[in-house]
Amino acid sequence: MLRCIQDNNSVIDLTLSQIGLFIATAILLTVVLSLVFYNDWQRTAELHSLATSFSNLLGDIDNRFFENTIPYQFPQKDYTYLIRISTEYITLSAKGNWDTDLFVTERFLIRPWPRFSTQNWITGGDLHSYLNETCGHRGTKNDAIPKINFTELYTEQNKTMSFFALHPLEILGRELVYLEKVTIFYDDGKSHDFILVYQLT
Repeated sequence: MLRCIQDNNSVIDLTLSQIGLFIATAILLTVVLSLVFYNDWQRTAELHSLATSFSNLLGDIDNRFFENTIPYQFPQKDYTYLIRISTEYITLSAKGNWDTDLFVTERFLIRPWPRFSTQNWITGGDLHSYLNETCGHRGTKNDAIPKINFTELYTEQNKTMSFFALHPLEILGRELVYLEKVTIFYDDGKSHDFILVYQLT
């Protein structure tokens, strides 16, 4: 034992204070890294919850038996996040710690029809008025549109799929977003439901 203490050629000379310093550094690094990664994980989980909530709300309004409009407000967070909607997906994105990009995408169970505020009609009421101007009927139960006009309307919705895949509707988080079910009657008693998503800004 006396020989080890007097050995001046040893490679590692560890004192109790140095061992304590190594342990404290390891604990500090573990705490910092866990906080950083936990915050990103928590933020991603929050974005996923918002996307799921919005998708479920679309399903709820689709299951109603009558025309209806639901205003929805995305909640404010202590960080900025972006919302984009296509005919098939909602995508939420935010910056994480260390400037990482966080993305969450949720596929819709139903296919909504996003509407820009610059289009010729936006709301369900606008659509009924637009149909009245273009084909002389409002598309209601007592004023059905001809099948050819419904086919044109349905084709127009299908064409928007590729457009919104490349140019999703950007939702302003601080403004209300409206989810509206509108029923268009055509061809003597037949009907089709459209789920509109828009903002009045």
